[in-house]
Amino acid sequence: MSNTRNTLFTIITVVVIPLLFFVLVEFALGLMGVGTHYQYFNQIDIDGEAFYQENPDFADQFYPPSLNVGPLQNTFAAERSDDRLRVFVLGGSAAMGFPHKNHGVDRLLAAQLRSLFPNRDVEVVNTAMTSVNSHVVYQVAQTLPFESADVAVILMGNNEVVGPYGPGTFNQNFLSSLSAIRALQALKRTRLWQLLDSSLAEVQSSDAKADLEWQGMQMFVDNGVAEDDPRMSAVYEHFEGNLRDIVDTLHAKGMHVVLSTVPVNLRQSAPFLSIGRDDLSASDEAKLAALRERAEAQALNGRWREAQDLWQQAIALDADHADSHFQLATSLENLGEFALARSHYERALDLDGLRFRADTRINAIIERVARGYDSSNVSFVNSSKGFDRASAPYAPGWDLLVEHVHYDFSGNAVLARIFARAIARHLSPTTPPKLLKTEEVAARIGFPNHETIENLKNLQGMAKQPPFPGQSNYQDYLAFLATELSSVTGEVGEPKDVVRRRQQVLVNGEGDWKLHFEMTALARHLKNKQAQYYHLEQLFKLYPHNRESYINLATLLSQDGRWAEVIPLLERSLSYTRGREELVVEAVGWLGTAHLKTGNSAKATELLLSIPEDYPDQIGMSLRAYGNLIKHSVDSRDAQTTEQYLTSLENYANTLVASGASESYPRLNQRMAQLMNMAGDKAGAARWRAAR
Repeated sequence: MSNTRNTLFTIITVVVIPLLFFVLVEFALGLMGVGTHYQYFNQIDIDGEAFYQENPDFADQFYPPSLNVGPLQNTFAAERSDDRLRVFVLGGSAAMGFPHKNHGVDRLLAAQLRSLFPNRDVEVVNTAMTSVNSHVVYQVAQTLPFESADVAVILMGNNEVVGPYGPGTFNQNFLSSLSAIRALQALKRTRLWQLLDSSLAEVQSSDAKADLEWQGMQMFVDNGVAEDDPRMSAVYEHFEGNLRDIVDTLHAKGMHVVLSTVPVNLRQSAPFLSIGRDDLSASDEAKLAALRERAEAQALNGRWREAQDLWQQAIALDADHADSHFQLATSLENLGEFALARSHYERALDLDGLRFRADTRINAIIERVARGYDSSNVSFVNSSKGFDRASAPYAPGWDLLVEHVHYDFSGNAVLARIFARAIARHLSPTTPPKLLKTEEVAARIGFPNHETIENLKNLQGMAKQPPFPGQSNYQDYLAFLATELSSVTGEVGEPKDVVRRRQQVLVNGEGDWKLHFEMTALARHLKNKQAQYYHLEQLFKLYPHNRESYINLATLLSQDGRWAEVIPLLERSLSYTRGREELVVEAVGWLGTAHLKTGNSAKATELLLSIPEDYPDQIGMSLRAYGNLIKHSVDSRDAQTTEQYLTSLENYANTLVASGASESYPRLNQRMAQLMNMAGDKAGAARWRAAR
């Protein structure tokens, strides 16, 4: 009996009491506002109704906040509705829609589903993020609300090596244990860890990771991983374990899962890094170099049979050289041997040392996992085969992708059709889905447009950075981008041409809210105020959760002097600031101005003075708030109130100087002198000018 009592006492002392203490500390830190939660969605209240909105801090548990890796903007009703069809998309940047984020697979899928289910309110909510892998997507799935969607589409696998905890990442150390990764992430999500981490960062003079800025793929170029690297077995195990748990989690939360293989550019994305043999003799190295040089010369002259023979000889000497397989595949393709060419394109993919693309084993795992589920719970779609059919007889290349993994409109159109067909068969198994043609989808979502042109220009800039210049077909890629840009620019034309093309879709009521958003911008460019009002009105009917839309309408109304109508718009816009101080302060400052214009000086004063009080680091907006108040009091000939504002202003400015915060705002003295002059305090203005 005494042994049992001692054992129980030991358990209570060693386990229960420390655990209880930890729980109490976590609870207390939460009450004190220390740290944040890492749910994917925040639940917010808008006019008494519950909505879900993406949590901008979600990815900070995996990446330093300075990298700005985070979710796309989404706001949607928390309450379920039988009249609504909601689909979540999960994955990385390819699923997110890069580089054409406003014309990604999510928007194309929504267009197809609206056509298939015209009597339902279709919402496609894209939860995908840049540079994330299955470790991150697992956490997304874990935190999605129960019964919050009807279907979840999974398109992931490109970043398993270069994403968090992969052997090719730049940010975390590789860990071979999936349990250890999940335990470490659980610890990072605690408020105690966040407190300790932030405290440590404050005492350090510089934190290299905290100072990181996103530089794209060049951040990974020093982290090559060979196919036979021992760590790769753990990568595949982690991916399979995460994928099974993601599917199980989503199904348990009431969602039918559409699980897709990941199409990549086989044909026209040369390997980024070829890791050759390091045990060749000097004579064999020389022979190999000569073979490759001769093969390249033959290919350049279009002598494909001779090039094929030379590349095969090179591969006999160094069988694991990725680019040799790619070059051999190109020769075979030009000889019409497409099946054999594909096998070498796939070998080049698997051997590429910078592993940005889902390889053949990743896609095999996806297919194997899918086979373990009943079709009533999981719809497996082999999108890679769909790309093969679309590109036949060639392997997929620049006809469907804009570089190694990201899809052009044509590629996204193939994916959207595949996903829509799977969803339709699940929801209406007896009715064959009648899908929109690609041209119809393009018209309904407004592709291409002027944003497309800018996206292609950004791609050209990205292509100048590593690892792209190291590809053997780099010059061909630059030529492809130039041709694509020229073609799209000609197709888009002038703003008035775009407006004319959009008219029929809008007349038919087939455009989505983003099409009206674009039309608003075009109308503003063409100085058509009536059209701006019309498209904003239509936009709010379709999607009343976009902050920029409220700001755009408030701008129009203020220009027309309709300040009373501006106020409710600005108040509503505060629901969509995502806690970003600069956006909150912008709206509060503008609200203050609107109340001044409508004669509510008391409310205006309250709002404008709240800016320097609640957001002292927003120096420019704080000075603007004081400027509005001083101007109003001067115009009202209220000398006493003007003096009060001046005193408050100088106290604020002196505090900035004393704390050193003024160093972040070099124009402080200049602006203070201007405000003093506005108030009629010439001496004060001279004093601030002299202090420079």
